[in-house]
Amino acid sequence: MDILKTITRWRLYHFLFWAAFFVVWITLRIDDYPDLTPTVLAGLLKVLSLAGAVYFTNYVLIPKFLYKKRYFTFLAVFTVLVGVTGFVVIKVLNWILLPYASTITHWPNATLNSQLYDVYIPLFFMVGAAAGIKFYIDQIRTLHHLQSALRAGAEQELQFLRSQINPHSLFNSLNTIYFLIHKENHLARETLLRFSDLLRYQLYECNTEKIDIAKEIAYLENYIALQRLRHDKQYDIQFEHSPDVKDFDIAPLLLMPFVENAFKHISHQAANSVHIQMARENGQFTFTVENTCEPKPQRTTGGIGLSNVKRRLELLYNGKHALQIVPGSEQFAITLTLQV
Repeated sequence: MDILKTITRWRLYHFLFWAAFFVVWITLRIDDYPDLTPTVLAGLLKVLSLAGAVYFTNYVLIPKFLYKKRYFTFLAVFTVLVGVTGFVVIKVLNWILLPYASTITHWPNATLNSQLYDVYIPLFFMVGAAAGIKFYIDQIRTLHHLQSALRAGAEQELQFLRSQINPHSLFNSLNTIYFLIHKENHLARETLLRFSDLLRYQLYECNTEKIDIAKEIAYLENYIALQRLRHDKQYDIQFEHSPDVKDFDIAPLLLMPFVENAFKHISHQAANSVHIQMARENGQFTFTVENTCEPKPQRTTGGIGLSNVKRRLELLYNGKHALQIVPGSEQFAITLTLQV
């Protein structure tokens, strides 16, 4: 089991496959060459050229053209790749066999037919087969991610519905409390209004896949305003967002766990701070949260809240996000970037 895990982790199966391919090729073609040395060199040439064409097709051409539905461009570039690779293989193989020219009775790839059947056609079909396998595996993975996202969405919706137990009665109760508070107590009335807005956002506006960033900002501003009331002046709490952070959608409540985590684990020393920043540039949204923490070994995962948001990012922004968590003894920081 440990060996299998190591092979999978380091993707050693790629090396094992090409090593096996090399051994099989040498075994089948050793009689076609005058000596062991040119046979080994020719085998290495075949393996390296085929592997290069396969990986270039699978990791460059397929994502760049095929998955973007540029089928004609993909086929054209793929054909050129096979042609150029085959031409290079023929020329290099001739150079390898040149010192043995006097002993070779049947020169490999001497005619156009032999070049087609021995180089170009096998190269085309083997690289094409590898591309087909890659495409099939990617489809299976995409289906798996979709199913995971659907299951996660169903679980989240169930939790959301459970949290909506008689929300109208809840808001009626809040309105009653609001009018019972004396009008001169502006702070209490304002606090209750902000709390009501937080609940309304969670109960009514978050039941969608995406929401306007302006609403998410307003929600965070209400939450941070409540946190300012809970902390005295020795806490430096800042929330900054550039004017460019607008006109795009984001998954609802995606940013909230980072902010909650900052206030939950803020330090209680003489100087305490929570700094939150948002920026947008060249189609990339950057969200940064920094907070002071107690001088002790800091967690690296951030608990259940950060674990959940990591999973949401994997499901909703797979390949379109980067999350950097920098724990420290007195400072904790996260930086989230999204392609929007």
